[in-house]
Amino acid sequence: MVKRKSKKEKNEKEGNEILVNVGPAEKRIAIMKNGELSDFFMERKSLEHCAGSIYKGKVNSILPGIEASFVDIGMNKNGFLHVSDVVDKKAVLEMMLPDEDGPEIRPSKPSRKSSTMKINDLLKRNDEIMVQVVKEAMGTKGPRLTTHISIPGRYLVLMPYDKGIGISRRISDREERKRIRELLAKEDVLKKMGCIVRTVAEKISEKELKHELKYLVNLWDKIRIRAEKKKAPITVYEEYGIVLRMIRDTFTEEVDCLTVDSKEEYVRITKFLRAFMPALRKKVKLYEGKTPLFHKNNLDKKIDQIFERKVGLESGGYLIIEQTEGVVVVDVNTGSFVGKKSLEETAFRTNMEAAEEIPRQLMLRDIGGIVIIDFIDMDAKDHRDKIFNKLQEKIKVDKARISLRAISQFGIVEMTRQRMRKSIEGSSRVECPYCAGKGMIKSVETIAIEVVRRIESVLGKSTKKSKDLFVTLHPDIDAVLISDHAAMLSDVQRKHRGKIEIRADRSLHVEDIIIDAK
Repeated sequence: MVKRKSKKEKNEKEGNEILVNVGPAEKRIAIMKNGELSDFFMERKSLEHCAGSIYKGKVNSILPGIEASFVDIGMNKNGFLHVSDVVDKKAVLEMMLPDEDGPEIRPSKPSRKSSTMKINDLLKRNDEIMVQVVKEAMGTKGPRLTTHISIPGRYLVLMPYDKGIGISRRISDREERKRIRELLAKEDVLKKMGCIVRTVAEKISEKELKHELKYLVNLWDKIRIRAEKKKAPITVYEEYGIVLRMIRDTFTEEVDCLTVDSKEEYVRITKFLRAFMPALRKKVKLYEGKTPLFHKNNLDKKIDQIFERKVGLESGGYLIIEQTEGVVVVDVNTGSFVGKKSLEETAFRTNMEAAEEIPRQLMLRDIGGIVIIDFIDMDAKDHRDKIFNKLQEKIKVDKARISLRAISQFGIVEMTRQRMRKSIEGSSRVECPYCAGKGMIKSVETIAIEVVRRIESVLGKSTKKSKDLFVTLHPDIDAVLISDHAAMLSDVQRKHRGKIEIRADRSLHVEDIIIDAK
């Protein structure tokens, strides 16, 4: 069970910190806020990571029935490209650089009309197209693709096949939004391409924005040149690894310190910062202590807690997080917290703590899809509104797209959350081969009775005169058979005129039963 820190413990280590651990097989990143694990990222060398990468692919097959195509991008599994993610065919297939003698051809902006077009109208088998991975391959599904290419920078995201300037909603100041829009509207290149202004661009100088825009445009030109020269399938742009991607997207002035335990990675980080964020270089530290960085900060235990279904709350209440194939259910319980005033107040306080903790758990576990939160019933509408407002406030820090429905009179909140990456659980855990995902196994009493039934079945089918059996099982089952079911075993032996010898083997799983004839 995950235990929450008390307010006293929280105050002992204020501030925001990023810890980067580099091992021989994996890289791990922990984002700490006031001494508490706020987010966690992991990347293993053995696993393919392709989200954000751009490929020149070849259309392998067209499926009109689902208005989609499968595209070979050089991976084990073909990518899935839905018609809604395909821009105008001319734009998709336009790989050629501008002719020196002729006008420059730029992809046109996708129109609303394209949303009603059929996949057969846009693509044909063996077409070579430029695509980008928007979602990693999961299970039996290949990566999800789009032809709406986007090239992210620190402050801007360049959209070569789109037009218009979009500004992050989190930049709320009207004057600042106007300043940025007017500044970028002067750029000729953005009359042919589109871009999105990221939240961290707020208050950034004109010089820095122009510098990044120039860098992204040059990068796009290099991507197009590579795509023109190579045959599909080929990778034309590989997204940064987990460390540099995290620094680009997360490392800001609000972070007090970034500590990394690898000299090689430290050099790579400082080189990246020198080019893009020189002011932040002084915040990067190389850890050279003998105690492992994560062990020193007690992070290994905290990371293991991410996978626990039970999460403790400060008052004594707890959450139960159950993940099914289609829906995630979060159940709020009072646990050992009994309150002092009334049942309503007890429920309200527990729910308030849950509303603060649930958004953190959703980010840590990267829970995506449909989420149902079952708060403890509250009669007062005012209390229900406060819980919902707290939940809305806390999810604002989440970068994933979230849609919330108002809390019902029964305390139910329905929400959807965009999955940002392949879940840590999916990368580092497998389904239990014993319970097959049920989370429960048979009781020793149930197994003991099953042993007797199986012995009787084997003896009953035997045609041999000598009906002697060796039964090997877990010691816990042996103990129950001897103490509670000895008479039942004796009856079976007499009935079938057989002899049963039971052996205990602690190396066996509690549900394993081995029956051998002599």
